Amino acid sequence: MWLKLRKQVWKWRGVLMTAPTVAALVISANSAGLFQLLEWATLDLFFRHRPSEPTDPRIVIVTIDETDITEVGQWPMPDAVLAQLLETVTTYEPRVIGIDLYRNFRVEPGSERLEQVFKSTPNLIGIEKVVGNQVKAPPLLEKLGLVAMADLVLDSDGKVRRSLLSVVTNDGATKLSLSARMSLMYLEAEGMALEAVDPNSSQLQLGQARFIPLEGNEGGYVRADTGGYQIFLNYKGPEKNFKTISMTDVLNNRIPPDLIRDRLVLVGVTAESMNDLFLTPYSANGNSLIRMPGVVIHANAVAQILSAALDGRPFIQVWPDLVEWFWVCVNSLFGATVSYSLLQARIFKHNSSWRWAIFVVWLGLGSLGLLIGGYVAFLNSWWVPIVSSMVALSTSAITIAGYYSRGLQRDSQSQLTQFLEAMPVAIAVLDAKGKPYYTNQKAKELLGKGPVANAPSQRLSDVYQIYFVGSDRPYPPERLPIVRALQGDRTTADDMEIHRPDATIPIEAWGTPIYDENGNISYAMAAFQDITDRKQVEAERERLTKELFELNQNLEDALDAELELTDAYGRFVPHEFLYFLGYESIVEVKLGEAVEMEMSILFSDIRDFTTLSEAMTPEDNFKFINSYLSSMEPAIAENNGFVDKYIGDAIMALFSGSADDAVQAGITMLNRLTEYNQGREKAGYIPIHIGIGINTGSLMLGTVGGQKRMDSTVISDAVNLASRIEGLTKNYGVALLIGDRTFCSLKDPNAYDIRHIDRVQVKGKSEIVSVYEVFAADPPAIREGKLITKSIFEEAIQLYNKGSYPEAARFFQKCLRINPQDKVAQIYLKRTQSP
Repeated sequence: MWLKLRKQVWKWRGVLMTAPTVAALVISANSAGLFQLLEWATLDLFFRHRPSEPTDPRIVIVTIDETDITEVGQWPMPDAVLAQLLETVTTYEPRVIGIDLYRNFRVEPGSERLEQVFKSTPNLIGIEKVVGNQVKAPPLLEKLGLVAMADLVLDSDGKVRRSLLSVVTNDGATKLSLSARMSLMYLEAEGMALEAVDPNSSQLQLGQARFIPLEGNEGGYVRADTGGYQIFLNYKGPEKNFKTISMTDVLNNRIPPDLIRDRLVLVGVTAESMNDLFLTPYSANGNSLIRMPGVVIHANAVAQILSAALDGRPFIQVWPDLVEWFWVCVNSLFGATVSYSLLQARIFKHNSSWRWAIFVVWLGLGSLGLLIGGYVAFLNSWWVPIVSSMVALSTSAITIAGYYSRGLQRDSQSQLTQFLEAMPVAIAVLDAKGKPYYTNQKAKELLGKGPVANAPSQRLSDVYQIYFVGSDRPYPPERLPIVRALQGDRTTADDMEIHRPDATIPIEAWGTPIYDENGNISYAMAAFQDITDRKQVEAERERLTKELFELNQNLEDALDAELELTDAYGRFVPHEFLYFLGYESIVEVKLGEAVEMEMSILFSDIRDFTTLSEAMTPEDNFKFINSYLSSMEPAIAENNGFVDKYIGDAIMALFSGSADDAVQAGITMLNRLTEYNQGREKAGYIPIHIGIGINTGSLMLGTVGGQKRMDSTVISDAVNLASRIEGLTKNYGVALLIGDRTFCSLKDPNAYDIRHIDRVQVKGKSEIVSVYEVFAADPPAIREGKLITKSIFEEAIQLYNKGSYPEAARFFQKCLRINPQDKVAQIYLKRTQSP
């Protein structure tokens, strides 16, 4: 039994040490006043969020605001105005009248009239200031004994949270506050009087209320100045919680008949310009501070006394110090116990993230629970310390979390050490200063020793006898992977060996830097292993590799020859051609083999090549042709096509993919021709022009010839039509034409600069073929003109095809006015004139 208890005590030792320690620290901090302002702020928060209490029907406030002062025309207001105000109020038969106005001097006119009102109103109470800078009451009221003090108690943050009921002056006289004096006069009519509970006690009884003076350490207060007879001020609320009427309304007799009768009436200033405003628990409102008029604070103090005496409304109550200390201890123990139970719960054994997430949630809920509990207590007139208990709970919880985390860290380090010791490779660790920190057993076996204290990284090679492989040259310390890891490098080395008296051990090592949470290198670790067996295997492998190399040298030479042959015939017979026939080598091709495919065929030809060639020698002809074809061929290959054959200056290319590839290749060829002509012009030659025709359709691709000579070729009407379309480029003076099959095969014809130019019957064909001009590669000015006139041109073509020649002519003329260089429009305009 005793052993089991000792085991549990040891398990919970962190909680048993943390809870009382934190509680003692919090109690000490609270006694030093560190939480006083926060406790006050919490009390203020409760006041502001307390449900609104009903208006006290026994109290009426006559307010003097900015409008009233403006109406009077001066301040202080004349005695005549004040006398009229009091006379009017008196006519409504109030039970008590309190004037929260300092009136220690005469303000003519009307002083004699005001004194007459003072003499004739025995239920009238004036004010004086007793504490600090004194302000005398009106002499006549002081003589009549109808004076009370208007002093308010301000906390160090400037707010009024306490009510001063009375003070004893230096001459031994007891002065009652305005709220106490008016309340006692009001309650006399109810048959109530102030009585001492016990002659030896300062507690007083008034009706159902028992007054207990503050001693200075109640609630959130620490060593407060509680001179006089002070109690907590349990506010009714701001000005809206009281019945109010303006002075102007009173002077003009705009008062409901029963508003003042038998009530307690307070007269005071609420105008901001008079600065009779004070901070209270209700002052927080966003980023501004709302101040409460002094007369409203006095009304709250009166309401507190009357409601306590008549209705049994409790005063704000607090716990004794011992109970508060016990409550702090309970929260400290609760925070530590729940936190430790939660953190070490088995349910979170494999999910650390959830453990800490639940811990944070619990900590937040615990603090929120204390706040809500304190608020509920406040609604029942109890001021329970919130901040100190919340600090005790959260501090204990966080301390236990740190204690638990350190325990996990210790366990993790122990497990890590066991893991490193069990690893089949050697592990060595340097600290951030480059000194040996740890080696596992495997490392000690290879190195012949463990960590050498105070050995700097510059001497590691000497200390552990590390050399270059196969030599007596010490390995440079700065090149060791573990030393380079201190610089942040991850490196590997296998050119080192350890020299020991009994053996030489080649090793391979890997260096890795280890970073702390701030991103700084805290350790450098190296893993290394004996690679003697691997070195032997590598030597044997090198020997076998050398033999295989020699055996395969002839085979490689043969393969090189075959590759050269393949490259050579590929320049005569396209590799793509063989691929379509299903062969990899030209030696496999047989005469007469063919395959049917859907392809796009591109024909291009140089304009007036015969005239050009007649001006050149045969040698210059070959140079020119090869220069031109070398510029055009890449444009075809780049767009997934291949050259089937060169026919002098003409090119025939095939495209097995989409028709877009062929059209894009034609555009690219024309753009390359522009660049090519720029070079010719710089060299002093005239530029050349080409025509390109494209058609899409089914064709037969195969081999023709005899047993000793055969060639690759394509045969179909689609090929012939492509050649005819290319020929039409000369007739229309355009660079690129495509057939209707190609146009319909485009993915998006609108992506190109295309216009329909004619429906023709090409030579050797009976069917009508639509041809389209692709003018994307035209000179910028002509291309822009064709784009602008495209809709006009196509409308003209339609009119022409319908036989409406005059109307078509007008549209073609309109095109030429915009784009005079449009050769197709020129041709059609001539046709309309002689159809």
